Amino acid sequence: MKKILVLLIMCFIPFLVFSDVAPSDMHPVDNCVRFTNLDEYPEITILGYIVGPTYDSPQFFEIQNGKCLDKGYKFNDLGLYWAQKKYVDSIGIENIVINTNIGPELWGDAYFKQVTNDPNIFFITSAIDPGDIWVPDYQTLKARISDYEIAGFVGNEIILYLSRQTSKYGSDPDEVVIYDLPEIPNLKWSPFGDTDGSSSESSQKK
Repeated sequence: MKKILVLLIMCFIPFLVFSDVAPSDMHPVDNCVRFTNLDEYPEITILGYIVGPTYDSPQFFEIQNGKCLDKGYKFNDLGLYWAQKKYVDSIGIENIVINTNIGPELWGDAYFKQVTNDPNIFFITSAIDPGDIWVPDYQTLKARISDYEIAGFVGNEIILYLSRQTSKYGSDPDEVVIYDLPEIPNLKWSPFGDTDGSSSESSQKK
């Protein structure tokens, strides 16, 4: 039995040692991911939830406008949610009930959709990754800034899109790419009942 245990430990050692070793021909690039128009939606709050090997006491936290998202350790994952601001303010972020019985086989969106059973908290996505990126050493990219905006709502589903991406190359000029708001049927400015906002009006506003 002891021999089997030793063999199992030896099998895991290479993964523990090399999982955080940087590739010899690559370098990390600071990857700032942020939201830049949350102030245009004062009635809602964007929430984050982190899960991972170095995040033992997860709870929701508020995403701030213009501030780079942070998920901590590179193997952590970040889920995004939205809720009415008045609801979050009334109960307190720390009092949002967390589901601690999520099956270990779930990951990604399937996991984050079960983080809470609170019907007032709406899951958005776990696909936006604020972690650093690795690029080959022959590339001179030093940092990247990705600006996301809220485009509007389809029902109670919030629509996010990448509006601008800035690549910084040290002494070379920055490269800036601006993306148009995509055409989305039935897009409304607010999820709270009928409004005068529409997809065409939202597009004109940008």
